[in-house]
Amino acid sequence: MSDPVQELGAALADIVARGDFAVPPYPAVALRLQRTLARRNHSLGEVADALSADPALAARVLSVANSHLYRGTSDITTVARAVNRLGTRTVASIALAAGIGSAAMQAGVLFDVKYRVWRRSVTCALACQKLAQLRTLDPEQGFLAGLLHGFGRSLAVAALEQRLLVQRPARPLALSEWLAIAEQQRGKLASVMARRWELPAAIASAIEDEAETSPMGALVMEADRLALLLETGERPASASAAEARVLDQLIAGLPEALDALAAAPATAATGAGAVAKPEQTRPEELRKVPVQVTDCRKRHPASVRCAGISPSGLVLESSVPFQEGSLVRFAIGAREDAFEPWFNVLSCVPAGATQQVEVQLFSPTRETRERWQRVFEQPAA
Repeated sequence: MSDPVQELGAALADIVARGDFAVPPYPAVALRLQRTLARRNHSLGEVADALSADPALAARVLSVANSHLYRGTSDITTVARAVNRLGTRTVASIALAAGIGSAAMQAGVLFDVKYRVWRRSVTCALACQKLAQLRTLDPEQGFLAGLLHGFGRSLAVAALEQRLLVQRPARPLALSEWLAIAEQQRGKLASVMARRWELPAAIASAIEDEAETSPMGALVMEADRLALLLETGERPASASAAEARVLDQLIAGLPEALDALAAAPATAATGAGAVAKPEQTRPEELRKVPVQVTDCRKRHPASVRCAGISPSGLVLESSVPFQEGSLVRFAIGAREDAFEPWFNVLSCVPAGATQQVEVQLFSPTRETRERWQRVFEQPAA
């Protein structure tokens, strides 16, 4: 029997060789902002006005400005103050991320794969931006290089999705298999995009295959490895005290930044049979303790009930599905003494009239681990 992974890998290689794939145009709002910033006498007000013309983008900029990555002494509520806090170049980077994110996360049978790929791209971009300052590299160029490095995978997944309109594989492929196929062509597709968008040479060279030989390319590869680690919920080790501080800041602010730039859909994707559901990851040590759990999302919160708790996560019964691979925050405990850690959604499967959702603590600090252990050790129900 033929291997569907090899077949799709060969099909994608042929698609790329023939140039039979779509590269979206450079986002219009990002282009307008770049032209505004290129004028030597531009003002913050002009940038704010350009953002305000796109309410969805303005809301994203405000969300990022108020995230832990950039938050000052108080929350801000106006676009002009957001531009002042972030800086015009960061705002232009956010506009580009918003524009290509719309293309990267279009609905389709491989949406589950698209979502993971885009989340990793944004994580890589934010990691590049933060780590660049330790390497005397330009943070905004780092952000763009990290973002576009991963967008090559998005182009590959979109091409694979078009292939599925003609022929489906003999079996649903696991997420890891889809990602492995897309990775084979990531560098080539990123290079094509760089040429068509006429990107600066420093960014173009950093997102190609074998890019690790340049300082910016090495930064991107390190940030991409870091992004992959964070997907598993691990807290990466640091090489120095300065790097530890930067990583702590990144991890603390990442969930909110991802919610602004790579928000999970209100209705979780089904994969329509193309993406195999992950195997249940329920740990052996699962206790039933009387834990009160509340979904902290402001938009469409779920009604959830704790079906079990492990040393690193929860099994929940939910009224609605959660997007696998997304980050969610739950309040644990009664309102007067609840704490609100972030979780990775590992799996979500139908269970009769409800959804069974498994979540794992997202890169918890030592304090969070200790508090979680006390919850875990409560007397059983």
